[in-house]
Amino acid sequence: MTLFLPEGLPCLSQLRDEGLSVAEVASPDEALDDALRIGILNLMPDKIATEVQLIRMLAHDTHDVAVVLFATSAYMDRVRQPDYRSANTPVEHLRKFYRSFEDVRDFEFDGLIITGAPVEQVPFEEVPYWSEMVQILDWIGQRGLGVFSICWGAQAALKHYYEMPKHVLSAKRFGVFSHAVLDNGTMLGGVSRPFEVPVSRHSETRREDLPRDTDLVVLAESAEAGICLLEDPVKGCVYMLNHFEYDADTLKREYDRDKNSGAPINLPLNYYPNDDDTAEPVARWQRDGQAFYGNWLDSIARRRARPV
Repeated sequence: MTLFLPEGLPCLSQLRDEGLSVAEVASPDEALDDALRIGILNLMPDKIATEVQLIRMLAHDTHDVAVVLFATSAYMDRVRQPDYRSANTPVEHLRKFYRSFEDVRDFEFDGLIITGAPVEQVPFEEVPYWSEMVQILDWIGQRGLGVFSICWGAQAALKHYYEMPKHVLSAKRFGVFSHAVLDNGTMLGGVSRPFEVPVSRHSETRREDLPRDTDLVVLAESAEAGICLLEDPVKGCVYMLNHFEYDADTLKREYDRDKNSGAPINLPLNYYPNDDDTAEPVARWQRDGQAFYGNWLDSIARRRARPV
């Protein structure tokens, strides 16, 4: 397979060094006709780290994939102001490689990924871009797109589509947790039973809030960390509350950041060898993550192939 990425994207050389097949395109229209066109709505402050993690996961499947990076229109309007300064991602990167929602709303996507965002402790309606998120989620429903939402992105979609609340935790749920597979759905073929996945969030989605008379199914859950993965196969929506895409050192970077800033943070559970935070962690979840993302792309390809 080949990944078609925006021309000049900094991670291109890194991905090639990892042995992945990547091609540069000035526009996703230059990708092969049968490539799956996947949009990534990146809501994370450090957009480069998140985009690289997700792109790498998409690269381990048999499908050709063309990636389009975008952010909310409100955010990109600020980015395009001459005096805008970004604390987490170089403004030149944002202006060159990211489009706004308005820029892409007429684009013929096959599937969409919505990332998490560091606003889990804020009521949905108080998130500054919540009204635009509602517009985006409505647009997704109108277009019938296959969508994979992560962490707060999943919580936002569950709130909008099913009126499911999120519950703020007294302490951050943080570490690598084992999850039981309750239902294969279309997402968990080739994934270990049980599987491990990184968890990093300040809130949770609870089973007692699951709506009745919907097609929403819990696919995986942990006795320690709660619901992990849900699917609505009719809508074509998958909701992951955790992070298969994380690199080996992502939790370490979060832990070191908070510890060094004096923010309250516990050692991530089941992560460091022998709980020694000077030891190098190992990404023992990534093979399962690659299988999961491959299954998601397969589901997107099936949706595209079905009769209109």
